[in-house]
Parts: sequence; C-alpha cells; structure tokens
Amino acid sequence: MTISEILKAKGIGDDVIKAVLDEMKANKIYTASEENLDVRYGKLKGDHETATKSLEEANATIKQLQEAAQGQDNLQQIIKDHEQKEAQLQAELKDAQIDAAIKVGLLFAKAKDLDYLAFILRKKGEIELDENGEIKGWEDKVAALKTQHPMHFEAAAEKKYEENKLPKGDENRDTEPETLESALRMQYENNN
Repeated sequence: MTISEILKAKGIGDDVIKAVLDEMKANKIYTASEENLDVRYGKLKGDHETATKSLEEANATIKQLQEAAQGQDNLQQIIKDHEQKEAQLQAELKDAQIDAAIKVGLLFAKAKDLDYLAFILRKKGEIELDENGEIKGWEDKVAALKTQHPMHFEAAAEKKYEENKLPKGDENRDTEPETLESALRMQYENNN
C-alpha cells in the first residue's frame, strides 16, 4: 500500500495528496517498500568512505616511495606493482559505487529481484555515474526494464475485477415444459 492510498483511505482529496507528495519530493523525503533502507544506505556509504580513505593512504605511500626510491630498480618495481594494485582498487571502487547506485535505484523503482535486474542492466551495456553519483539515463533504463520484465516489479495498483453477470430473465424460460400444453401456455404468456 502506498502513502497516497493510505491518505485516500483516510478521506483526503487527490489535490491535497498531490500537494503533500510534491512537498515531500521538494524536501527530499522519500518512501521505500524496503525496511531499514537508511541503515543499508548508511552501511554502503560507510564502506565507500573506508575504501576511499584506504585509497588515499595508498596513494600517499606510493608517492613517498617514489621520492625515496629514485634510481633504485628494485623499489621501482615495487612502486609499479603498487600502482597496478591502485588501478585495480579504483576499478573495484567504481564497480561497487555502480552496484550500490543500481540497487538503490531499483529499490526506489519497487523492483522485486534486485540481483537479476542488476545483472540485466550490467549485461546491456556500460553504466556511468554522473558527478552526483547517480546513473546517467536512469529513468530510461528503468522504463525499459519495466517494459521488458514487468513481472519483476511491484504493480502500481492491484487490479480489481468486478464480476458482471447477465441479468436473470423470465424464470419460466429456464425450465423445460413437461407437456405440449405447458409449452403452448409458456409461448402464449411470453408473447403477451
């Protein structure tokens, strides 16, 4: 059940509901169907900060070693190895950021199977983050996923079907006449 459905059930009009939702969006207040989303996001952010700090320390160590090792071939090889490891860590950090952005975006899009849909997005092509850490062209990517894999997303509203039966007609028509006389009487009554 969404917040607009809850408000509507309490008797609040559509125009007021729209105004409340617009205010929530303007003040960056979002709802999610997942529990403890803020805790999960905080953990991902903490992991990101830890990895970034480790990377900065590694860069500082590499720079110190480069300055101290001028002309020493053995140390130069160690520096090259550390630079390769740094590049690998950078790539892993970028992948972790993209994975986190995909999963958070899919949570907000009310996806059911995050891992499968993340795999599909990765398989389709290169995913890039903008300067704010958000995926470029995200709305288009989610719209395409919802079109191609609708069963992996929660429905916006459950469809309710009303059973419509044909109106009951003359009850005499439903019964078979037992004799010729009763059949003629039924025909005479229906024509008058």
